[in-house]
Amino acid sequence: MTPSTPAAAAARRPRPFLGHRSPTPRSRTHRSRSRRSASVLVLLAVAALTAGCSGGGSDVTAAAATTPPPACKPPAPAVLPHSAGTLDQTSTGAFCLPVGQSIDVFLTAPNTTAPQSDRWAEVASSDSAVLSPGNTGVLTAPLGVTPGVFVGAVPGTSVLSSHSPDGRAWQVTVVVR
Repeated sequence: MTPSTPAAAAARRPRPFLGHRSPTPRSRTHRSRSRRSASVLVLLAVAALTAGCSGGGSDVTAAAATTPPPACKPPAPAVLPHSAGTLDQTSTGAFCLPVGQSIDVFLTAPNTTAPQSDRWAEVASSDSAVLSPGNTGVLTAPLGVTPGVFVGAVPGTSVLSSHSPDGRAWQVTVVVR
């Protein structure tokens, strides 16, 4: 006869199917290897990301990333429509420009009756990713004037510069925010 204790009765009852088999020694070993492999892969990925973020960069790059932009002022009122402001050869210092807005530059030669060789050189941006040359469209500058249109593409700082044949240099800083 079989004992009628509660434990014996529970042992005789069929166990419900739970959707998985009890682990065998082989599946337990396979699972622990998979977990170890996944752990090793995660550790390698973290090590690679940490090494990529902390090393290889120059001190100049790190300093540039932590250096705050210079204080800036708004440019003179715009001459052209749809522009945030205007700069000329008398402009100095740092000027603010919102992202997506344009700023116009008009550099006038000292002697406007002189030949074209007296004009300022084309205005250049030190970082075209921050301050890119814009389309001047059908802009026809007066005799002796070097025009430039620049668009603030992304936040950052760029220097606009030009020089004249007589050795004068012009430059301003534009802070795109």
